[in-house]
Amino acid sequence: MRKSLFLFLFLLGSHFSQAQFYVAGIHFNGSLPSGQLKQETESTFFPTLSGIVLYEFQSTPIQVGMELGYGIYGSNLELRTDLYPGFTDELRLRRNNNLATGMAVIRYLPVVNSKVTPFIEAQMGVNYLYTRYKIREEIYSEEAIESGKDYEDWALAYRIGAGIQIPIDSKEMMFLELRGTFQDGNVVRFLQKGDVGYDPNEEKFIYDFRRAPLKYMTFSVGLVWYDVF
Repeated sequence: MRKSLFLFLFLLGSHFSQAQFYVAGIHFNGSLPSGQLKQETESTFFPTLSGIVLYEFQSTPIQVGMELGYGIYGSNLELRTDLYPGFTDELRLRRNNNLATGMAVIRYLPVVNSKVTPFIEAQMGVNYLYTRYKIREEIYSEEAIESGKDYEDWALAYRIGAGIQIPIDSKEMMFLELRGTFQDGNVVRFLQKGDVGYDPNEEKFIYDFRRAPLKYMTFSVGLVWYDVF
């Protein structure tokens, strides 16, 4: 799978070196886990915001490009007085569970005699999951007393999907895009809300990691613009 990813990215880069006609867009995505991931997360919803840039070939109805996404799929706030030895003032400990994605995209748009344009696509890339924390004195404190990363992991993944583009503004070449994709990927370890405990005897945090393949369905609503560069 990794060799296939590198080959795909190499071919993608060679096409981009001569690209002149681009498509760009932004999507709001909501993902629902399936299989073992659904069992581990108890139907946790994964929201992300993504941006996509594609190059359209003039001779064939094919687009190739990249899509980058980011989202927070869980956040937890604790008010604690035991974070530092000898310091008993109440502090705010905030943890965010983050999901970042980077995907190479190939999309096929069949020629149809209608205003609505359908497409099918395949993606291949990586999913990066990590949990960060910040400790503040108050909610409005500009600087954190301490911040860092509890854990991180990443996994290769691929997606297949389909969607439609509906014209909104013909002058600006703007389209509403509705899309659905299915992702399957390698096994990854991650944390979600409530997976971090505290051992007062050892004075350290305990992490209850989840482990599952990143398999989920994603539904997207977005806007795309043609001939942006």
